[in-house]
Amino acid sequence: MKSKFWFILLALCIVAIIGLASIFHVPDYPWIYVAYAMAILSLIMLFRSIIKPHDTVIRGMELISAQDFNNRLTPVGEYNADKIVTLFNSLIDKLRLERLRNLEQDSFLRLLIDSSPMGVMMLDFDGKIVMINNSLCRITGIKGEQDALGRYPEDLPTDLAAKISAVPLGESRIIRRGDIRRYRCYHLSFMQSGFKRRFFLLESLTEEMMKAERAAYEKVIRTMSHEVNNTMGGVKSVLELLHDTADDDELSEVIESCDDRCDRLCEFISSYAQVVKVPAPVRQDADLNDTLSAMLPFLKGMIPETVSLDYSPGDISRKVSIDISLIQQVVVNIVKNAVESITGDGHIIISTGILDNSVWLDISNDGMPITDEVSHMLFSPFFTTKRDGRGLGLTLISEILNRHNAQFSLKTDTDGITHFHIEFE
Repeated sequence: MKSKFWFILLALCIVAIIGLASIFHVPDYPWIYVAYAMAILSLIMLFRSIIKPHDTVIRGMELISAQDFNNRLTPVGEYNADKIVTLFNSLIDKLRLERLRNLEQDSFLRLLIDSSPMGVMMLDFDGKIVMINNSLCRITGIKGEQDALGRYPEDLPTDLAAKISAVPLGESRIIRRGDIRRYRCYHLSFMQSGFKRRFFLLESLTEEMMKAERAAYEKVIRTMSHEVNNTMGGVKSVLELLHDTADDDELSEVIESCDDRCDRLCEFISSYAQVVKVPAPVRQDADLNDTLSAMLPFLKGMIPETVSLDYSPGDISRKVSIDISLIQQVVVNIVKNAVESITGDGHIIISTGILDNSVWLDISNDGMPITDEVSHMLFSPFFTTKRDGRGLGLTLISEILNRHNAQFSLKTDTDGITHFHIEFE
């Protein structure tokens, strides 16, 4: 615009000078008219060859600066300038097609990432989150992408934040929540504009690991049951024969004691077999509050006088699809574990509610807290911290809840209260 202004000002000055000269010297110098016409023609040619191409270049710069790849430059009628215009328009077409292709690829990749069962979290060059997909929100318990954007991974509102951010770049680790769910977390990077962009992938291992664990302990339990029952059957037959022929009271007592131990061993093995024989749930629509209310007399009867049990039902507007007898067995086992964790006076609270269309059940106690070392082993088959425990209670609970497709966790909060939290879809 400045060049055009100065050109017009120069043209006006030249025209004014020639005009004044023609007024005062026309009679003596008639050729001034010719000079006047040639000056005007020269100015027109100068405008077309310099100023107009210059304005076209400025216009092209403005289009690039605004990233406007839909408009084109118009030829100015000057050969060299028109070559630049043609080249510019060709480059703009290529940029537009490349941009369109990138947008289509980005849209496809975003759709692919959002529909992926793996959790994906992308970081910017400063290490802050710029993208997180639905699967990672579901895995970590984050309400939505907006709750994560602009944060560092370790600042995410989830108990997995520290575990995710602790994975070194270029490595993978298996991490787990407070329940049976396990995930493999990958910390990887790719190059963009010559710099590394980091991202995390979370792959669920729960289902395949559960199948492998279940297959392993089912095989062990069945083998143990078969061998022990067959052996004990023969031993008991011999003991009965000896008992019938024994004429010594002391020997009879020894035989009876051995027979009693055989019965207890068979019962011990049978208790393990119950985990394998958990029936498939026969679901029905049930009111969770009514189901728990019907259990209260039994639950209060199984706890000592030093432990109080409170029930705080929430306002649940819908029923849940559950096997009532199996869920009652789950509640009994959880309350039993809570009682065993309390030494002296204690308090157990059973509460229910609904959140985001999920009906939840929470059983809390103020007994011994769960340590970090123990939390990593919870729900593992045969793991127990009890002196005479068999490690079957939590295994049975997780088996039943998984067959109900329920989400659950067991952990101690910072206030020392331990919560067993269950969510039914």
